[in-house]
Amino acid sequence: MGIFNRFKKKSKISNNPEPERLENYPEMLTTRLLFIDKPTINAEKILNELKKYVNNITHSEMESALMFAFPDFKVELADVTGPAQCIVFVPEDKQANLEIPDEAFQQNWHWTEAEIATKNCRFELLVTDILTRTLECKQRLTLYINFLIAVIKATKPNVVYAVHGQKLIDPEKLINGWDSPDRQILHALFNVRLFNITGSDKPDLLMDTIGLNAIGLPDFQIRFSAFEANEIANLLWNYAYYIYDKGDIIENGNTLEGTVGGSKWKCDRIIPGLQPERVVINVQPD
Repeated sequence: MGIFNRFKKKSKISNNPEPERLENYPEMLTTRLLFIDKPTINAEKILNELKKYVNNITHSEMESALMFAFPDFKVELADVTGPAQCIVFVPEDKQANLEIPDEAFQQNWHWTEAEIATKNCRFELLVTDILTRTLECKQRLTLYINFLIAVIKATKPNVVYAVHGQKLIDPEKLINGWDSPDRQILHALFNVRLFNITGSDKPDLLMDTIGLNAIGLPDFQIRFSAFEANEIANLLWNYAYYIYDKGDIIENGNTLEGTVGGSKWKCDRIIPGLQPERVVINVQPD
């Protein structure tokens, strides 16, 4: 597969064609719920919690999954229209062999007890969505997180692993953040990472975001040496909420305000060297 096959590119017909615009495709949203003891799965409990967020729901049970459909959220496919759906995949009747990527422990700044809590877990549930990618970005993410929170409340995991953000989350803090008046809409999807860049006379730091790509938005990255990491991290969170609110509107050559009011940091859409492979907006401090 060619490197660009995973990304959308908008073309313009012109006598002097501009470079094609790189964009991310929406992906299936996936979260892993981790448990010390084997979880008890009760569809009615999930449904009762879910009804606190969504009114119109149908559900069905299969051998290894619980499926919930949302008739008010219509998805248009090639030749049919159907409801958006979310699924809980149920573990087999044996102890799971959990594997969590090392990155989840290396970039988990917000929860110091995450490693201990995770290494005690032996079972998991997988929470995902299907037939939702054509929904409007905010509508889709809100529906999915509503479902995720309902499953967390009903099953009480010890750890939440946000796959797209490579991030371990305290379930109670996730619930509280979602149910608070100042809802943290991106907390279950998104993370900010920090890397040391060596090989030059003056080592730099690079901070990037991960997770926005899963909902079809570009992530961000900033390489710097003259700023504090916390300062850049806060800036990246602000950029993330800005693009989530406004949509994918930042073009090559546009500027974003930097750490000082009125400053203009130039933006370029690139595919970075750091994994996962995705489109990011490279923001260059002035």
